Amino acid sequence: MPSPLPNDFPQRHELNNEVHARPYEILHAPEQISYLAVLVNEHERVREWEHFSILLAHYGQTLQQQERNHLNLNLGDLRIKIERHQEFTSYKFIRHGEYDDPFNTPVSNDLPSDWLATIPGQTLVAMHIAIISSPASETESSLMEAAPHFDNATLVGSKVGRHANRTYTDFRIHADGYTRMLFIDKNPLPTQTGRLILRLLEVETYRMLALLALPTARNLIVALAKADEKLTLITDAIARGSDKTDEQLLEELTQFAATVEHMVSANYYRFAASRSYFGLVANRLTELREAPIEGIPTLGGFLNRRLDPARQTCDSAARWLELLPNRVSHASELLRSRVDVKREAQNQSLLVAMNQRAELQLHMQQTVEGLSVAAITYYAVSLIGYLVKVSDYVGPWRVDADIIRAAAIPLVAGLVYFGIRRIKHTVHNTEK
Repeated sequence: MPSPLPNDFPQRHELNNEVHARPYEILHAPEQISYLAVLVNEHERVREWEHFSILLAHYGQTLQQQERNHLNLNLGDLRIKIERHQEFTSYKFIRHGEYDDPFNTPVSNDLPSDWLATIPGQTLVAMHIAIISSPASETESSLMEAAPHFDNATLVGSKVGRHANRTYTDFRIHADGYTRMLFIDKNPLPTQTGRLILRLLEVETYRMLALLALPTARNLIVALAKADEKLTLITDAIARGSDKTDEQLLEELTQFAATVEHMVSANYYRFAASRSYFGLVANRLTELREAPIEGIPTLGGFLNRRLDPARQTCDSAARWLELLPNRVSHASELLRSRVDVKREAQNQSLLVAMNQRAELQLHMQQTVEGLSVAAITYYAVSLIGYLVKVSDYVGPWRVDADIIRAAAIPLVAGLVYFGIRRIKHTVHNTEK
C-alpha cells in the first residue's frame, strides 16, 4: 500500500501535465497534413467547440469534455488535432495513405467546405504538408522532385534532423490560399518525423505571430517621430523661453505625457509578444539542426535574412516607445522643479508681506487699545460725574463734581489699561 501524501497543491496535476500538453504526432510516409492557425478573440473562442461539434456530427460522433484546450481525435482515415493557445487556435488534419500529387488532393478537400470556411477566427497560417519517402540517395533527385511544386525564385530547403531528412518550401501563399511544404522522410522512427514536422509548423506559426507587430511598428514609428518632435519643441521652450508661462508649459507637457502613456499601454503587449515569438523562431530553427542543400538557401538562412529587417523595425519602435516616456518624465521633473522654485520665491515674498501686514495690524491694534482706554475712561468718568451730581441733590453734603471727575481719571484709566492687558493675556494663553 503506497504511503499517504500531504494534500495536493490545487494545480498540481495541471502543472505536471503541461509537459504532455503538446505531444508530436506519430508520422510516417506517406502522409498529408492540412494545418490552420487562426487568430481568435474571446467571443470567437467561446464558439470554437460548438463549431467543432458540427464537424463531429458530420462523422457521427459527439464532443466530450469541451473545456479541454487540446484535443486529439481519430475519425478513420482522418486524424484531427486541435490546440488552443493564448492568441490563436491551431487545427491539424492528417491523412495517411498513398497519393499521386503531393498537393493536388490535400486533406482539407475531405472536410465540409462550409464548415472549414466558418471556423471562428481569422486565418494567420494555412499550410499543406506532404510527407514522402526518400526517392533516392542523391540530393539532386529530391530537389528535382520538389521544384515543380514551388516558386523556384524563393525555393528554400534544408537537411534537418540527424538522418538527413529534407524539407522544401517557398513561403508563398498559392492560389488555394495555402503555403506548401514537402518533407522527404528518411527517419527510421515515426516519432522523429512527428517531432520535426511539429518544429517546422512552429517555425511557420511563430514567424507569422512575430510579424503581427510589424504593421503596428511601421505606423508607430511615424507617430513617435511626431511625438519626439513635439517633445523637442516643449523642451526648447523650457530651455530658451517662450510666450507661454511655465504653468502653461507644464499643463501642455502633462497632456503630452498622457498621450505617450496611452501609446505605451496600447502597444506594449504586442511588442513584448513579438520579441518572444522571434526568440521561439530562432530556438525552433536551432532544434532542426539544419544542413545546407546545394543550390538553394536553407530555411534558417532565408528566414534570418528576410526577418531581420522586420525584427529590427519592431525592436526600434519598441525601444523608442520605452525611451520616450523617460524623456517626457525628465522634462516634467525639470519644469516642475523650476515651477516649484518660483512658487517658493512667491511664497517667501508672500510671507514677508504677511509679516509686514501683521506688524501694521499690531501697531493699529496698539493705537486702538490706546483709544479704547481713553474712550472707556471718558465714559466711566462721565458716569462718576453723574453719580456725584445726583448725590448733591439727595445727600446732606455738597461736592464739586468736576474735581471728583478729574481725580477719578488716573484711577479709572489705570484700571481700564490693566484690565485690557489682563484680557489680552488670557486670550493669548487660551490660543496657545
